[in-house]
Amino acid sequence: MMRRGYFAHGNLLARMVRFHVRGTLFEENLVWSSGVLAAQGAVADWMASPTHRETLLDPNLRRIGVGAPVGPFSGCATATVVTADFAGGR
Repeated sequence: MMRRGYFAHGNLLARMVRFHVRGTLFEENLVWSSGVLAAQGAVADWMASPTHRETLLDPNLRRIGVGAPVGPFSGCATATVVTADFAGGR
């Protein structure tokens, strides 16, 4: 997202297939902030949002992959974009 200058979920299922992630349930949480965003800040933002909180607390989502690059983004010289992809099944 940082390289291409956008902030959106995109095709999560296609990414999961490309990386051979198995499961029947996939979710994704995104957050970005100017400056360096600590993990606690990202989780606090997600916990304050009902839909993101639901994803974090879903017991069926047992695997997670996280990316948190820091660099120029959306007019900020330094920003952090955090992507958390979850997989599991019911």
